Amino acid sequence: MPLEDRSNLTLSSFLSHQAQAHADRPATEQGDRVITYSDLADQAGRLAAGLQSLGLKAGDRLAVILPNVVEYPIVIFAAAQADLVLVPINVRRSPDEVLARLRKTRPRAIITFADPGEHFGPDHSELALAAAAELADLEHGITIEGPARPGLTPLDDLLSAKASPPVAAARPTDPAAIIHTLGSSGDPRGAVLTHRGLIGNALAMARRLQATPEDVFLGAVPFSNTFGLTATILTALSAGASLACLPRFSAEHAGELLASRPISIFNAVPTMYALLLNHGSHRVGGTPHLRSGIVAGAPCPPELVERIFAELNCRVLLAYGLTEASPCVTCTHIEDGSITASRTVGRPLPGVEIKLVDSGGYPIAAGLEGELCVRGDNVMAGYWDDPAASAQVLDAEGWLHTGDLATIDPDGNVQVIGRQDDVIIRGGFKVYPQTIEMVLRTHPLVREAVVVGVPDLIYGELICACVVLQRPDVNSEDLRAFAAERLADYSAPDRVHVFKALPRRGSGVVHRNYLSQLIRIRGRAWVFGKNIDTDAIIPARRCNTADPRELALYCMEDADPEFIRHMQRGDLIVADSNFGCGSSREVAPLAIKAAGVSAVIAASFARIFFRNAINIGLPILECPSAAAEIQPGDDIEVEPATGTIHNLTNGKTYRAAPFPDFLQQIIDKGGLLAYVEERLAETRTPNHERPTPEEQR
Repeated sequence: MPLEDRSNLTLSSFLSHQAQAHADRPATEQGDRVITYSDLADQAGRLAAGLQSLGLKAGDRLAVILPNVVEYPIVIFAAAQADLVLVPINVRRSPDEVLARLRKTRPRAIITFADPGEHFGPDHSELALAAAAELADLEHGITIEGPARPGLTPLDDLLSAKASPPVAAARPTDPAAIIHTLGSSGDPRGAVLTHRGLIGNALAMARRLQATPEDVFLGAVPFSNTFGLTATILTALSAGASLACLPRFSAEHAGELLASRPISIFNAVPTMYALLLNHGSHRVGGTPHLRSGIVAGAPCPPELVERIFAELNCRVLLAYGLTEASPCVTCTHIEDGSITASRTVGRPLPGVEIKLVDSGGYPIAAGLEGELCVRGDNVMAGYWDDPAASAQVLDAEGWLHTGDLATIDPDGNVQVIGRQDDVIIRGGFKVYPQTIEMVLRTHPLVREAVVVGVPDLIYGELICACVVLQRPDVNSEDLRAFAAERLADYSAPDRVHVFKALPRRGSGVVHRNYLSQLIRIRGRAWVFGKNIDTDAIIPARRCNTADPRELALYCMEDADPEFIRHMQRGDLIVADSNFGCGSSREVAPLAIKAAGVSAVIAASFARIFFRNAINIGLPILECPSAAAEIQPGDDIEVEPATGTIHNLTNGKTYRAAPFPDFLQQIIDKGGLLAYVEERLAETRTPNHERPTPEEQR
């Protein structure tokens, strides 16, 4: 049967076909262990029989928490042959995140392992036992390694089952896997992917890669997500190729395998390729067999693509996809020219339709910017047990609304601009974080870069870049200048903050919302002395206006003439005592905030400044010890909700005096006006229409 005629199979019949066509060829390998196609089909059948012997029935869910090991493909196809629905979970997830996914999908069994030392995580066999004790539906724990333990069944025992392998009854349109992704709220949603969607997607990617049985894929991306499951495992097997499993990625280990093994296809996220190229052992020509691979999962800078082409002699393909699309939607071609190959994510796969829509959901012409929508067999059936969330992204005509903004050129090539939710609007200009991140990642000393927006009184939002460096040989001002040279003036970062590590969710994805809150009040300290009068800060004789832009020009100038010229928006004021006393001007705090000051720390505050500050929601912290010890230019981070002040320069942490509850409520609402508006709205709403405290939570 020709390759292109097999997209209507189930995973079980797909493997049977490949086992007949490539019986003695290696399907998967890990170290010295090699499993042929016929062995893979045989072990999958025996495991399917073993799972049925436990009482699992068609439609039951089978959770899997495994690293990238040779047992993973066996489990995938065993679940398919037993008509079970696979629920892969990343080994790096915290126990709470694992339990959340298990509660949602209610699996009957879980297959896991015990190796916390190698994978720097919890003992997953212990986690399986704890989950089984809490979840009534979870009846069986199965481990692939580790000592025998009460309540857990060794996988080898199931592989030794004497029963005949079951005959799979699933249809191509039936669910094959539930793979979780994060919704806009950060809660996990399980995308239900079908046999047909997974196989068709894998076949299409194998054709784009021009993969053959002679190829060896490196299995580096986690097998628990669709990039690992579909684009790596199933794509390799659909070509009759071999899959070399890499249980835990490191640039050093990956480089050794690429140098010593005949690995020809390396699917990876951009960071993996960047780490490989920047590793001390990397040398041009050190990957003699490598010829291609799919790069996806994050925007890939054109400069990185060009380095891969030149230094690895590898013609990588850039792809765009998402879990809900099994995952691949578009992909470049090996024959594409340099511009298309490095600056777009190519054209749709066969059988996949795309269109762009405006904010109202109406189609727009190619060349314009809009939300990318996808339709095809690869699109999920919906989110597991969540019809409301499914209806948010799947319309009546079967279009999946991705939430990603894109353009399509006259040749049909797609360029993804960024997420709708991530767009920063600075001074009326739309700014896309991905564009800035790609520029910053081209700096030789930048390991990671994430760009977020933070609120600002004048510009609406400020552009804040958060970077992790390879070495501390560059400062934030140099990085700002580097980006400014390569970006439009309105999209250059206002602030650059250097981190040792970025905050991440359990899946490893950077937690952007938390990061935005973290840096909202983080900047240099400007230290002033005692008895600074707000009348002196904003002299009426020179600034007879209420325009915040003009007020900002004069703000603090009398106290420190260098302030306005050198301050970055987001910096903080640190004052000794009586800051703002003796003034009745209502404009003082507004002007300070308009100048870009993000917070005020002082030994004490006059009542008038307290009142004015809470009117506009300017965070103010009363902390004598911090005011006494902070030096001019210190890098300060403030957490207003907890009253915590971090001096990142000297490593000290301070706790501000708590506000009275009523003041804290006003500040949390963004100021007195916002607080009053909400209270007025409450008085206009009949009691029976008001949300209960439980609904508000």
